[in-house]
Amino acid sequence: MYNKGLFKDWVPKPVMLLLIVLYLFPLLVVSGIYTANFNEMMNDLGIYSEYLSWANYASFIGMGAALPLLLRFKMRFRSKELMITSLLMISLFSMVIATVSNPYVIIFSNFVIGYFKIIALIELILPLLFILSPDGNRTKFYSVFYPLSISTAQLSSYLFSTIAYNLEWQTVYVIMTIVLLVLVLLSVVFMHDLRFSRKLPLYYIHWPSILLYAVSFFLLSYVLVFSKQQGWYTSPSIQYATMGFVLFFALFLFKQKKLKRPFVPLSIFRSKNFIQGFTLLMGLGMFLASASIQNTFTVGILGYNSTTNNLLNYAMVPGIILGGFYAFYWYKKKYPTKFLIFSGILFYTLHFVLMYFLISPQIEISYLVLPQIMRGLGMTILFISIWYYALDGFNMDETLAAVALTIVVRSVVSVAFAGALYSWAYYKLQLQGFDNLAHHLDAITLSPRGGGLAVYGRAKLQAILTASKTLYGYSIIAGMILMIYTLALRFENTHYRRLILVRKLVKGESIKGYNASGRKNTIESISTGAGPITV
Repeated sequence: MYNKGLFKDWVPKPVMLLLIVLYLFPLLVVSGIYTANFNEMMNDLGIYSEYLSWANYASFIGMGAALPLLLRFKMRFRSKELMITSLLMISLFSMVIATVSNPYVIIFSNFVIGYFKIIALIELILPLLFILSPDGNRTKFYSVFYPLSISTAQLSSYLFSTIAYNLEWQTVYVIMTIVLLVLVLLSVVFMHDLRFSRKLPLYYIHWPSILLYAVSFFLLSYVLVFSKQQGWYTSPSIQYATMGFVLFFALFLFKQKKLKRPFVPLSIFRSKNFIQGFTLLMGLGMFLASASIQNTFTVGILGYNSTTNNLLNYAMVPGIILGGFYAFYWYKKKYPTKFLIFSGILFYTLHFVLMYFLISPQIEISYLVLPQIMRGLGMTILFISIWYYALDGFNMDETLAAVALTIVVRSVVSVAFAGALYSWAYYKLQLQGFDNLAHHLDAITLSPRGGGLAVYGRAKLQAILTASKTLYGYSIIAGMILMIYTLALRFENTHYRRLILVRKLVKGESIKGYNASGRKNTIESISTGAGPITV
């Protein structure tokens, strides 16, 4: 009989729980690009920041490329094989990033790390889901897992920035590699060697679809990241990349329509929830990208170093935890999901309002705590509610395919697009600020005897202050528009289904939808309304 967990039968249950925790936290925080050390890495390597942003997005593209294959991997390989292989690959490419300076090698390494990170995480999420929600209620699982994963990321950013500030940014990769190799040893000792079911083949996977998927979103992320740096569409590279994205993505969709077993079934686009969730995820991307305004203000005006700046992430944790309780209570009472999403947007907009009135050249760090709490509260609510609503009603295969698209939209397309707009607006608003200040200056003030350089420095700070305040004002307006848009949407009823198929995976029970050759008999045979498995 299949072992219901990851570990051998002789391992006591308290030790199993401890091992899951030991695996979970490193896998949640491991990454190819640690954003807390972004500036140190960029300055040391001597490359444009756009390359590191592109590399960071590549890890999410890697996750999306692996997600539709997870169920087949689960039925083909042992959990021990998947875990050890994933941990070793992440360790290997973490060391590659720490030892090379070629940006394209770093980008490819991030793609591979993201690909294997999601495979390892799913092996932990399955038993964790059963522990946190024995009845299979995915709203309960989301309300616990998302606050846990988001708060872990925020807390680890301060730790990593402290290590990089006192030592070198490469030290973080070395430490994480050592931790992952220790987990490999634990896997060898404690994880069982049993197979979930009969070994199923992999030749039904359409590998060209995966390649088209990856190339399409790599080109799109290139356009969004490098547009400002290369002068938008005056650059031939941006023009060719845009045309390449349209061509490859159209070819990708065409292939999915013709395939018997598509990588991403196009049936997911018939879901009203999914389409509306897409639009809301674009709004969420605007909120996530707004962190650049705060970073510019705290570093450029207040003069915080990377460690102090990342210390502000600690203030988000109370809001993140409160957001988990808020969502849990909301779903427990079965209140409309529309107003849960609305409240998340409202809390995030209140964060913008507080920051708008707090913009000042001299401000204590304690004044930024409340805005950070509101930011953490709004972020957690939106992560849980939009994700739950957008993926409601799909069967297991459709869910994994839908997640492959939504994770890229949420973490790449929306954030990169909003980030490009913020960057462009910051540049224009600073120029406008200089222009406005120039009317109050004269030749004597700008002469060497008048301290022209000092005046320029003060003018630059004033321009950044004005631009930051204006951008927060625009963000408030955008938040209000998004709230009105959410109220105008006609939401479908959400169904509080239990994760029947996932529970079968955890228990090791057979799944009717697959025969011995690995073919799916019918979509209806495994349609359980199961929710997504995601990070």
